[in-house]
Amino acid sequence: MFVKFLLFLGKIIFLMKKITPLLFLLLGLIANANETIVLNTDMYGIDHNKKLIVSNNSVENINTIYPNIKTIILLDVNYTFSVPVQTIEIGTPYSVIHSGNSQIYTLYFTELPLIHIATPHTIVDTPKVWASFRLTESNGNSVSSDIGIEYRGGWSQTLVKKSMEIEFWEDNTGTETVDYSLLGMRWDDDWNLQAMFNEPLRFLSKTNNDLWRLFHTAYYINNEPDAVNGITMKYSEMFLNGEYRGIYAVSEKIDRKQLKLKKHNGNIRGELYKGDQWANGAVTFNWVGPYDNNYDVWDGFEYKHPKEEISWSNLYNLVDFVKNGTNTDFYSQYQNKFHLDNLVDYYIFLNVLRATDNTGKNLYIAKYNTNEPYFYVPWDLDGTFGIIWHGGQENITTGLLNNKLYNRLWLDCSENGFREKLQARWNSVKQTIFNHDFLMDMFDESYSYLLQNGVYPREEIAWQGYETEYYHLDYMSDWITNRLAYLDTKFNEECTANVLGFSENYIKVYPNPTSDYLYFNSSENQSFFVSVYDVQGKILLEKQI
Repeated sequence: MFVKFLLFLGKIIFLMKKITPLLFLLLGLIANANETIVLNTDMYGIDHNKKLIVSNNSVENINTIYPNIKTIILLDVNYTFSVPVQTIEIGTPYSVIHSGNSQIYTLYFTELPLIHIATPHTIVDTPKVWASFRLTESNGNSVSSDIGIEYRGGWSQTLVKKSMEIEFWEDNTGTETVDYSLLGMRWDDDWNLQAMFNEPLRFLSKTNNDLWRLFHTAYYINNEPDAVNGITMKYSEMFLNGEYRGIYAVSEKIDRKQLKLKKHNGNIRGELYKGDQWANGAVTFNWVGPYDNNYDVWDGFEYKHPKEEISWSNLYNLVDFVKNGTNTDFYSQYQNKFHLDNLVDYYIFLNVLRATDNTGKNLYIAKYNTNEPYFYVPWDLDGTFGIIWHGGQENITTGLLNNKLYNRLWLDCSENGFREKLQARWNSVKQTIFNHDFLMDMFDESYSYLLQNGVYPREEIAWQGYETEYYHLDYMSDWITNRLAYLDTKFNEECTANVLGFSENYIKVYPNPTSDYLYFNSSENQSFFVSVYDVQGKILLEKQI
């Protein structure tokens, strides 16, 4: 019996030697299969009402640190992946189960910066209320501060997703401000957070501002190397009091600092005015009336710089010159008053985009220094490329956008005048920037970035009723083709107008305002292309007469 027992024991030992390595391998696999991902607490947000989790922890780092099967992710509590994951990817929705209440959440990883804003106050149009702010990038860089926050915009405040303006504060009292650089942009205390809710694919404003900076440079750049005639915008995603609010664009502001306008030194040198409302028509040079230097607004304009002194006389004289100046005075003097190259570039830009809301409103007029010419600075470029201000499609690719200034400039056929400069500039840039492939490449790049990061399905989660118009790129492609073809013909038309031969008021439009009929009476037998807008900038009629 003892011998049999020894033989049996030997077999057990033999089998154990065979099984033990397999057992340890199996136990190792089981252990590795239950890796728990631990994330940086500043680099995710959880919306418990929407059952949505968004993290911008680097997926490359996660996959390196946790190379095996991932089953659990530690956030406020443990969440278990419904299906274990080998490799985490940006933009992919993962179903995870809350360990406390067993509810299913959707988890996304994104490359976009995350903004967390928390406030006990109700955010209103004005004044700013206190809030805490934290912005964290996927590389771990972050900015945390007290801020003042308010809603911004006019009509856009009627939308459920609202744009905001923030100001960085030294503490929660707001008595002192502090400058920060956000996402590689300038150092400043004032920033805009653009909602882009009326943009079908959430990239028009940002891409259009990128396009303008590629196209146009401040004429005084040699004197002010840091001057930027325009703004930079960067994408981000926002949580407000724990609620996921979707994609926002962090935006610089048009101001004296951005344009490097000369400061007030006891006298007005640099000037800046914002066209904020259509009003009676001063912003489009169609009206000039009395002003009051006790107020920082005048018929649709906001006075922005200098802060030390409000004087509307310079701008008033400019508007009066454009509206009422004789043809002789206008065509001999306008290049001293307004920078011609800037006028040409903005006219091309305005019409390529067909930015119907930007002929006077949503537009800045600036002056660098005393005795320097004025120039245009674009702003709020959402209603463009076949989309108008409220976000709807308007498939009109003909007709030129004008104001009173451009109506008069169109008739300048002089050597080195507006039409000659326009034609030369257009025939140059249509080969590089303003051609179909270049424009569509810019839009495709923005679209692909947002799509890859899963922004569009998250916008649909955040905002009930929003549906991503994925077909919109095809619509834009066709629209751009037709628009550029029209402009190429129009900008290369022979300039035949003899402006000095016209009587001073050669066309009359009446009654104004009107609700039914509009009459045009011309002293010359000639053709006009008419564009009629309402006070919100909505186009009502385009017609050759």
